[in-house]
Amino acid sequence: MRYAIEHSPQVIKQQAAVAQLHQQYVKLHSDSLPNLTGQLQNFAQKSNNLQGSFAIAGLSQQRTFSQNTAQIGTNYTFDTGFLSSLQAFAAKAQEAGAQADLRQIRDQLANSVAADFYDIATKDETARLAASDVQYQHVLLTAAQAKEHAGVAAGVDVLRAQASEDKSRSTLVADRSQAADARETLAQMIGAPLDTAFDIPAQIAQPRLPAEPLDRLIAIAQANRPDVVSAQSSLSAAQLTRKGFDRELFPQVQMSAFFGNQFSPTNAVLLQQQIDSQFPPGQAPILQRGSPGFWQLQAVSTFTLPLWDYGARRAERQNDDAQVVAAQNTLDTTNGQVALEVRQAYRAAQTAKAQLQYAGGEVRAAVESARVAQLQYQNGLIAISDVLQAQEAAFSSQIDLYNARVAYVEAVIRLRVALGIYDASSAVAGL
Repeated sequence: MRYAIEHSPQVIKQQAAVAQLHQQYVKLHSDSLPNLTGQLQNFAQKSNNLQGSFAIAGLSQQRTFSQNTAQIGTNYTFDTGFLSSLQAFAAKAQEAGAQADLRQIRDQLANSVAADFYDIATKDETARLAASDVQYQHVLLTAAQAKEHAGVAAGVDVLRAQASEDKSRSTLVADRSQAADARETLAQMIGAPLDTAFDIPAQIAQPRLPAEPLDRLIAIAQANRPDVVSAQSSLSAAQLTRKGFDRELFPQVQMSAFFGNQFSPTNAVLLQQQIDSQFPPGQAPILQRGSPGFWQLQAVSTFTLPLWDYGARRAERQNDDAQVVAAQNTLDTTNGQVALEVRQAYRAAQTAKAQLQYAGGEVRAAVESARVAQLQYQNGLIAISDVLQAQEAAFSSQIDLYNARVAYVEAVIRLRVALGIYDASSAVAGL
């Protein structure tokens, strides 16, 4: 089961979808929170015969200019009605829904893999019983031949015994082929090489049914099933989207804060040259380079109220309301479907358990009947047709018993999966 989960194409595809929705949520969540940025900037410019934009004021532009800036700052925007936060929460709900869908795919995989695994066990047991039947038919053929040589049985008994043995051998060949097909089918499902060998148990485990009453089991399933969680996440996303409709009733506030250092080597050189021109050579004071640093705070509040939008806002609200109603209906329907599945899975497990008990009694009686029939034929008390009929009934009952055991185990696995408290590996643990 673990191998199947790691290599299943459906699981891998859904994991990629979860990763994509997680990335979308993280991006929206980070956009809704203050950021922290660091900046190092060097601005250099050189020109010739360029008057610049301040020429109209009689100011000339420097031909060479450079400036260095180092700062740390933050920006934060209170969206209208905290829209970005609502979008982030809605994305988180969608991610949770995708996670639940991933769990559901794994649960469905548990049912499929278990069914194919026990199909191999059934085919192997059928082949084993067919091999035993071949041995029985061979013993019966030997007895018929001995009776014919002794003159106490007709030759037709030998022909019937020979035909029955050949039929059993043909059945054995077919059963072994079907067992090989079942192995390859399971290997293909879990993504393993087709020649993979599986450890099939000789005895089928008989797990116990849950001790809780049916109502309690339904409550457990409705609280833990991934499809219910997915429906709840969809409802939460729709409700959050609906809350974003009122975003125009709130202002948008943009806040920023920075501190750092800014220095222009060009201006420092020009200022030093002006000071040098005012003093005799070598006596001018040296201008201290650098600056004491700067800080800046800014807040901008904007309130925008749409006056006329040609019905766009009204259509948006109608759509949001419809999505909420649809999501709530989906959740209610899913809860009802979960209750139905748990009831039917629990009833199927109880039925399989009862059928298993009856099948055990049937096989004991049928096997004993075939053994007695063989002894009676050897002593000339019954015809060979009666022996063949008794053996056929015994063979069929043994197959039915094994199928009943497999059906019971599969019913317990389906019930575990329906409860939602087992993951795919736990659902088949101990089996």
